[in-house]
Amino acid sequence: MRKKGKPQFAPRIVEPLFYVLAATSVLCAALIAIRAQRMEDVQYRFLLWNLFLAWLPLIVSMAAMTLVRAAKGALMGAGLALLGVAWLLLYPNAPYLTTDFIHLIFDSFYIRYDRDGLLLWYDLVLFFLFSWCGLLLGYLSMRHFHEIVAHYFGRLMGWAFILTVSFLGGFGVYLGRVVRLNSWDVLFSPFRLIEGVLEGINKQAVGFTLLFGMLILIVYISLFLIRNRSASSSSGGIGEGP
Repeated sequence: MRKKGKPQFAPRIVEPLFYVLAATSVLCAALIAIRAQRMEDVQYRFLLWNLFLAWLPLIVSMAAMTLVRAAKGALMGAGLALLGVAWLLLYPNAPYLTTDFIHLIFDSFYIRYDRDGLLLWYDLVLFFLFSWCGLLLGYLSMRHFHEIVAHYFGRLMGWAFILTVSFLGGFGVYLGRVVRLNSWDVLFSPFRLIEGVLEGINKQAVGFTLLFGMLILIVYISLFLIRNRSASSSSGGIGEGP
């Protein structure tokens, strides 16, 4: 797969952002626990499950990076193809966390409390941290596959991959939030998945897909450029990212 004369691809599997995300996830869990204790209310505990699901695409992408380091030839190609499909199915779980704001918007719970009090702002920060963590998990896992695709197939294909996956991810979020499909339906309920996808092809789905696809793409490009700018400044030259 690798072109003759290309430098060996030795990607970094674990980097500082991983530890930031791990710490943020622990903080999110602590905020949920504090809220449950103070309010005697566990209504937002589902956020922890959604955050767990958002970690799965990063785990898969890290496995792909490990495979690139450890294997070669047909074994690596088959493994990357399998992991790539798994990642594509799991990826929407990461940006999906941004849609959980709908619970905050439509929850009549706050009517009983002072809108200028601490509770509303506490929950706003809580939901933001969960959604931001989801977006960063999605960014990092996407960047792993971006690096793999760009290395083996060129930069143009790398960015074509990002563009395609961004809008596929947007459609995946729609299937999860509106159609209520899950990633594991591929294995356990394939006919329900097919029916849901067909049901999801409509004008609302197109608008939703474009909105969330743009969100995913803008977040990715912004963070990608910030990272490359930082790498360029520290090395005194132009970044070597894909």
